[in-house]
Amino acid sequence: MAELEQFSEAERAYCPGCGASLELKAEQAIMTCQYCGSESKVVRRLRRLEPELPDGPPPKPPVDPSKDYGSWGCEALIWGILNGSDVAEQIKMAQQLDSWGHTRCKPLPGLLARYVSFMLTAPPELDKAMRGIIGKMICSDDLKLRNLAIRVGQKYGFSRPGSKGLLFALSLGDAGTVKLLLEIAEWAQEVGYEDYCHEALMGVQTAIGRERNYRHVCNQILLHRVPYVTGQVREWILKHTRLEFDVGYRQHRPWVLELIDDMATEQPDLIEPLKQCLRVCRGAESPEAYDDWILGIRRLRTRAAKLAALETVRAPHHETDPARAQFYVEE
Repeated sequence: MAELEQFSEAERAYCPGCGASLELKAEQAIMTCQYCGSESKVVRRLRRLEPELPDGPPPKPPVDPSKDYGSWGCEALIWGILNGSDVAEQIKMAQQLDSWGHTRCKPLPGLLARYVSFMLTAPPELDKAMRGIIGKMICSDDLKLRNLAIRVGQKYGFSRPGSKGLLFALSLGDAGTVKLLLEIAEWAQEVGYEDYCHEALMGVQTAIGRERNYRHVCNQILLHRVPYVTGQVREWILKHTRLEFDVGYRQHRPWVLELIDDMATEQPDLIEPLKQCLRVCRGAESPEAYDDWILGIRRLRTRAAKLAALETVRAPHHETDPARAQFYVEE
């Protein structure tokens, strides 16, 4: 506790009862408002730090007037792109910049915000060429580089006009950028930026396809968003969930059933689209497995979810005791 007091700082908050100002102290878990007497619990939460993006030096022309871009350094290539007027030459510089060696360039973090800002209004072919170095940063084993690229994506991904090259680079982030790309897609749909929304959704698909260890978490995120999105985003999530079965991925069946259970009363129009995400699975291999399967169905609360589960499973591979089948009769 002494160590906690040493490093704690008083902060101010507002009473949830009357709105009066409260002074929070680390050693107190319960605060009592001196104005209305309301008691409030102080809760510690883990929040992501939001450091400022580094700002690089002012613009300067390339140090080498020749067009031998292979001999230019990272900083010279970036300023050559930002100050250039010939798109063909800028593309050549961007292609030369797209190398793993340049990701370790010390001036790069300070120049990245300007670089991505330039991509927002660059011609499509230049935007496409410029995305390479950002993609390599996101794929890097250096977490600082990876985090910097993602933070730049958080700042400039919600822009109109936007950079499709930036969206592609973010799609290389595996599970780490799925939520960000999905948020960009939702924002783009809200503001009527349809083609950008589609591009962001394709980025989500690419990121999930590249993920190995946390693919189930990515799909769970998508399913949790279904009730809160509409239009193109909802249609894409449902289609993605259906097609996951075609590549042998079936871990999300219980989540779909749980979602049907919830939507039966909240949004009944979602029941049929969600049922289409369930494929018929094989029947129980043993009486014990059969009992477990029935128990799982009984945990579902609504008739719609139970029927969806029953309609998407084959008959068991063993003789069924009529007493065990009573559950079917009840349904």
